[in-house]
Amino acid sequence: MPKLIIQRNSEWNNKAREIGIYSNSKKLGTIKDGMTKHFELEAGTHDIYAKIDWCRSPKLNLKIEEHNTRILKLSGFKYGKWLMPVMLSFIALSILATYVLGMRWNYFVFIPGIVLVYLGYFITFGRKRYLRLTE
Repeated sequence: MPKLIIQRNSEWNNKAREIGIYSNSKKLGTIKDGMTKHFELEAGTHDIYAKIDWCRSPKLNLKIEEHNTRILKLSGFKYGKWLMPVMLSFIALSILATYVLGMRWNYFVFIPGIVLVYLGYFITFGRKRYLRLTE
């Protein structure tokens, strides 16, 4: 029987949440942060995608043959794992500059704002590209 192996990266975003794996709109199961999971499928063509809440990955059309194994990597959107630490660092720098050093660096607040706009895109208009599923 054909196998599908999903390898999920460990990232800051969605660390506490499980991601659902779907084949032809049927849920195969879920995968936790940093896990690798094996699924058995029937031979044939499958539309594979991952879904978390209302966001998901683009559908990946796979032709799986008998006694064949396909390996897919699952991750969040591009630069997603760096955005939260960068945003928190700039907020901490702003607080440090203002209250400890006595400087008024108000423009540090704009950088987390830009990051929030980028994140906002992926949870609204780009919700079908929130996750990446690649071979």
